[in-house]
Amino acid sequence: MAKIAGALVALGGLVAPSSAKTALLLIDVQDCFLESQCTSTGSAGSLSVPACGIIEKINSIQTKKACLFDEVIWSQDFHPAGHISFGSTHGLAPFAHLGGKGSLPMMCINHSSGLTHEGACCPTYHLNKTSLDCATTLCPPDGWDYAVNNSDIITDNQACVTCASNPEQCYTMYQEMWTDHCLQDGDSTFPTTLIKNASDTVVQKGWNKFVDAYSGFMDNTQTLKTALDDMLQSKGISTLFIAGIATDVCVQWTATDALGPNTANYDVKVIKDATAAVLGSEENYKAAIGTMAAAGAEILTTADVLAMQCPSMTCGDLKKTYKDNECCGAPNKVLA
Repeated sequence: MAKIAGALVALGGLVAPSSAKTALLLIDVQDCFLESQCTSTGSAGSLSVPACGIIEKINSIQTKKACLFDEVIWSQDFHPAGHISFGSTHGLAPFAHLGGKGSLPMMCINHSSGLTHEGACCPTYHLNKTSLDCATTLCPPDGWDYAVNNSDIITDNQACVTCASNPEQCYTMYQEMWTDHCLQDGDSTFPTTLIKNASDTVVQKGWNKFVDAYSGFMDNTQTLKTALDDMLQSKGISTLFIAGIATDVCVQWTATDALGPNTANYDVKVIKDATAAVLGSEENYKAAIGTMAAAGAEILTTADVLAMQCPSMTCGDLKKTYKDNECCGAPNKVLA
């Protein structure tokens, strides 16, 4: 049942209980992805995007239209040191995948659980570097030896074991190279300028050193899942309003996964001006919005959301809510 702030419009309006519930899904609005003027520390994030302007919009939606949402859910990029997506892990510069040779080849395994925290990928260069033409394919620097230069990424990595002995059990993926970012003991935190309530839910991704996940739902190969889809289904959520960072990466991947065949059937609404693209690229921003619209997402603006009416409630609904929350004799109790 929807959260109810009270019967007075001043307290947010009434929300009709429904079996079809709605969530505000906020993607990676973290210090690591923000510019210095809106981070918790006053320093630029480790993979900053010109996104400070979306915080005011997200805060406005939460304060003025909380009545529209049964749940507020945050995804959090939460990387350990030496994550497989970091260029430094492979002796490469950040954004090396933009140099004309594409992304770094990997061999990956699935796990019977189907969950991201059980999967793994191993650099193809470590497994069989003679299979790569490094003149045309992105590789670590000449002379790089993972066993010597960075053994952490191959130690306890089941993909490096399985794909060496039984390569037919593995599949290929290509990993983009990023800065060291959103470290678990670093700037993966949420900015203090953002309204975030204790009752909100956080779903972490990217915390498995050997698997990358842009989407809040799945890894980048779309074969392993985070906890998000099961959690939304358990809460009866079928409509998602999506905002966050970055439009052309994690927001786009989350929206298209929500509309794809590997998740439940969601009605997806993207609040486009409450998102921001990597490097502030207008071209990539527009392309991502187009991709999400083509996949079936409804594209909205913050103004569109603020203009929406709070759902109405019947006297019968109010009576049931009062009873379900055991309000008799507890006039100050906050409704769940």
